[in-house]
Amino acid sequence: MVLAAIALLTGCASTYSKGESAFREGRFAEAEGYFMKALIEHPDRLDALVGLGMAQYKRGEPDLAIETLQKALAARPNDPSVRLYLGLSYLRKNDVARASEQLTALRALPMDPRLAQQVDHTLEVLRKPPLTEQVRDLLVSSLDTAAELAREAHEARLQAQRAFYPPPYFGYPYPGYPYYGFPYFGSGYPGCVPVWRAGQLICI
Repeated sequence: MVLAAIALLTGCASTYSKGESAFREGRFAEAEGYFMKALIEHPDRLDALVGLGMAQYKRGEPDLAIETLQKALAARPNDPSVRLYLGLSYLRKNDVARASEQLTALRALPMDPRLAQQVDHTLEVLRKPPLTEQVRDLLVSSLDTAAELAREAHEARLQAQRAFYPPPYFGYPYPGYPYYGFPYFGSGYPGCVPVWRAGQLICI
């Protein structure tokens, strides 16, 4: 029984990792398939549920994303990924009240300061109706971009930490660097992190 459980969890981790990689590379339909498979293998795996909702949003299915992420929200009310992509999904549907509710809850959580600044700006705009389609699309795009930059900065810091603290010393939870969930919007350290984007080294 123990060996069977280990084999099940190992397979699930592998499936989830494939979904995470596909998501990061922009293959959202493929990522959705991997996350669904991970959930079939292990129905209680919340990170796969969150990943599924995010992939559904990225595929342009806000209704499916909302349904999935609301389930994740019940178990993870303090997960910034859930709050952000719920807010984005509601914003895509022009449901300003629910989008504001999710983004306000997100703003109360620890996060990258640049993402926090974009959330503040979005909430400020949402408080001043009417919201045109053009402005709404710009807000969604800006939030998405800020979240991606926060994720890249987080991962760059993780790589730096791994260089100084190789396994088995490095891992989650790591002292002074809390885990904020996929796709890692939290930022434990302020300042500049150099990252390659479009063939150029920039500071994020």
